[in-house]
Amino acid sequence: MKKHILVALLLLSALQPSAQERVLFVGNSLTYYNDMPQLFAGIANDKGYRVEVDSYTVGGTGLAEMLASGEVLRLIESDRWDKMVLQPGTGESSGGSIHTDSSAWVVRRLVDALHAVNPDAKVCLYEISNGVTPGDGSGDYDYYLYTQQRILDTVTKIARLAEVPLAPAGECFREHYATRHDLMLHSVFNDIHPNLAGSYLVACAIFETLYEVPVVPCGYYGNLDQEQAEYLQQIADTVVLPNRERWLMGAGEDPEDPDPLSINQSDTQSFKLYPNPTTGMVHIDIDGEVAIYDLKGNKTTMHLNPGTLDLTGFTPGIYILQVGSLRQKVIITRP
Repeated sequence: MKKHILVALLLLSALQPSAQERVLFVGNSLTYYNDMPQLFAGIANDKGYRVEVDSYTVGGTGLAEMLASGEVLRLIESDRWDKMVLQPGTGESSGGSIHTDSSAWVVRRLVDALHAVNPDAKVCLYEISNGVTPGDGSGDYDYYLYTQQRILDTVTKIARLAEVPLAPAGECFREHYATRHDLMLHSVFNDIHPNLAGSYLVACAIFETLYEVPVVPCGYYGNLDQEQAEYLQQIADTVVLPNRERWLMGAGEDPEDPDPLSINQSDTQSFKLYPNPTTGMVHIDIDGEVAIYDLKGNKTTMHLNPGTLDLTGFTPGIYILQVGSLRQKVIITRP
């Protein structure tokens, strides 16, 4: 009798669905357009994974601004997330808005906050696709391929510095546009936002990066017709898993060319300050004149009162403080 009960329990256990995973998406409109996280969930659930998704998205905003606001940190630290997808802003993805190593520091800060709650959580960066410029009216696809390479180079460097893999969604777009000069993945020229087919392809790339299994076969088509969805699934299978090392799926690598403003948080050439993040007033364990740099390299010089520095007049964001040869980063948030 006991043997039959044991067999029944084992069979029941085998039939139980896998534990539900919670996946957090952080980004801007390139993430929330067409409800891309739900497309990802549809793919994952069809593939046998029990997935629940949530998002923190702010239109026209990059990760550095989100970190400075403090809200995304509170969300990350308020619950247990199994996976997190980080989408750098357009300027961060091209290296045009802040230094690339500073973007990597922001990513690392978000990853560390996640791992403080769940050390086993998995993270990836979402490499965005650029829009297609009209050119002579039928699309300048050569320029698209050129700008997409710049995005890939920048996001790859961020991923290496932050030691996280990247989901090569932009490279999946490039795989299509390199041979087909149409607007299958965007609705109009000059719009960086993907259409439904584009968002589905992004979701395929992110799924394959996080779970490291092929998308094909998948019966969830996200309101696309079957032929189109299966074509997009095949693109993801062609681009992602066969190039695992290229997308840093495993471990990050040390940078070969650190930015002049790069600061390793374990570097002994820094100094202590608190609180960090701060709403303005910080305490510092050294004295002297301090140079304050924003992430575009603009410099402000202030004299320290004994042990304190008043930063209340600065716009919320990330800054680098330098006293002599010592440097440290500080995040200024809104009161």
